[in-house]
Amino acid sequence: MNGNGNGSRNGNGSGSERGLRGTTGPRISTDFAYRGIETAILENEALRVMVLTGKGGDIVEFRDKRTDVDVLWRTPHEWTPPRERYVPTASETAWNEHYPGGWQVNLPVAGGGWEIDGSAYGIHGESALLPWDAEVVRDDSEAVTLRLTVDLVRYPFSVERELTLPAGESRLEIDESVTNLGEVPLEYVWQQHVTLGRPLLSADARLDFPSATGVNAEYGADFPNARLEGDATYDWPHSPGRDGGTVDLREIPGPDSTIHDQSFLVDLEEGWYALTNPDLDLGFALTFPLDPFECVWYWQALGGYHESPWFNRNYNVGLEPTTAYPGGDVPDAQRANGTMKEIEPGETIDASFTATTYGGLESVSSVDEDGTVEGENGSGNESE
Repeated sequence: MNGNGNGSRNGNGSGSERGLRGTTGPRISTDFAYRGIETAILENEALRVMVLTGKGGDIVEFRDKRTDVDVLWRTPHEWTPPRERYVPTASETAWNEHYPGGWQVNLPVAGGGWEIDGSAYGIHGESALLPWDAEVVRDDSEAVTLRLTVDLVRYPFSVERELTLPAGESRLEIDESVTNLGEVPLEYVWQQHVTLGRPLLSADARLDFPSATGVNAEYGADFPNARLEGDATYDWPHSPGRDGGTVDLREIPGPDSTIHDQSFLVDLEEGWYALTNPDLDLGFALTFPLDPFECVWYWQALGGYHESPWFNRNYNVGLEPTTAYPGGDVPDAQRANGTMKEIEPGETIDASFTATTYGGLESVSSVDEDGTVEGENGSGNESE
């Protein structure tokens, strides 16, 4: 697909028939372009997933076919594709200038800038700004699999990501690994930067987590539109509010809000979350391993993110499984609270995720590792 929304098979509008094969069962192709970026599409009867292989392996479309809703958020500003093997400077603006929304993998750091031996990063590291090599490693009637690989430039990490779409299922299975190719132990922060937006996100939606502890950022002057009390700890979902009351974070403020908050969910009982919109009969759920993804960053950009390039234009939530917190003062704060992790020379760490859409529920009580979602329907009965 190209930048104006008109599809082409190979990015030059020739309509090549080398694109998605077949009319039934799962299908896959790497023969697309989006804004000039090499792109892959995975598709079955239930889901359509678009991946920017030429930029970070970003997932920029996760469309539920039953409702024809893309659950991911797209940024409102005029982002530009990175050029060739672009690696960010220490500037805080580089990552955002190339940010389309959707879902990124951030390595070797997430959050604020990081000074490293002989170099530096701005926000969110480099993995989401590099082109990844893409290979179709499975393409049959049972499932399709796209393998993405990249070697970072400023850090000796090799990263692999396999996306599998099974036949007939409304779920995407993701297996990732990170290998330290260096000769010394290396610290890292690894993040799944997932952002959800309208129409799934609305005042009709509800956010469910398992039992967890919430930690609000120490705001200072950076969050003038915060509704939550800064530098506070609470039991999910009831956060202390800036006005002295209590905020139920299962509830989503409407699109006319002017709110910007950041919470970190830690001590999770299980690794999952679910955002459900009964009005659409649609929800999105993600599972993740608590080792090493021991926390979720809950970015609440609900019409009140005043800084560039947003200027109060974005209505979205970021629900971001991450290996460490908070998002600022990297790496000192993460070392101090014991969440900064390390990979030994030659060591590989891996993790698996399942992303799924579902219907028939108003709230969610559990999500299994295979993406099975259970909760209550409109009659108050348990359903799945």
